[in-house]
Amino acid sequence: MQHPTPPAFARVLAAMAFVVFAASGNAAETRPTQQAQRDCSVGFYGDSILYGGFGANLGNRLPDPPAAAMRRIRPAWKVVDHSVVGDSAHARMPTFVRQPMPTRVVVLQYGVNDAGQNHAYEPALRAMARHVKAQRRTLVITGLSRVRGGMSEPRRRFDAIARQVALEEGAVFADWGSVPFDATQMIDDVHPAQAYSTRLAQRLAMTLDRVAPECRV
Repeated sequence: MQHPTPPAFARVLAAMAFVVFAASGNAAETRPTQQAQRDCSVGFYGDSILYGGFGANLGNRLPDPPAAAMRRIRPAWKVVDHSVVGDSAHARMPTFVRQPMPTRVVVLQYGVNDAGQNHAYEPALRAMARHVKAQRRTLVITGLSRVRGGMSEPRRRFDAIARQVALEEGAVFADWGSVPFDATQMIDDVHPAQAYSTRLAQRLAMTLDRVAPECRV
């Protein structure tokens, strides 16, 4: 013979069930809210190497340029590509320091054209870095990718400047110069072919993993 559940005990069981249901409902509501609050926006500013361009024709571009590679290997990142063929820190700085930085992370990839034209690279890059910091954005400086021929020594000097500015201005240094380099994987003396360009993009992705691990997936 079964005994009826006392009314008071039944009320306690019902209350416990409601608490469990409410807690599970709140957890389900919290997950999309946290997802919506995650900021995985990044702006790319650089020259033809970040653009994936090459040659005299401005329409020339690698099949999988760095911005596209980033979107493919780290799909959570919303990449805004401001890279321009032929750009330099010297040329971009005057307008850069007057514009807002809407993305959480800003990537600066300059130096090869500055080195080739012997521009005053350090003050330009430093002014850009300080502008990013003033806007409370996280800054990544890539450093200079490797080159062939007579540009090798200027590249080395300007890469050291990029590293110094990154250190002194509190930026994250991606150290593109340390990415494995094969001189046969170049389109010309300064522009990476696809395999090398992809390795540079992968290093940038790994650097962004350090900046925002929540955006890795």
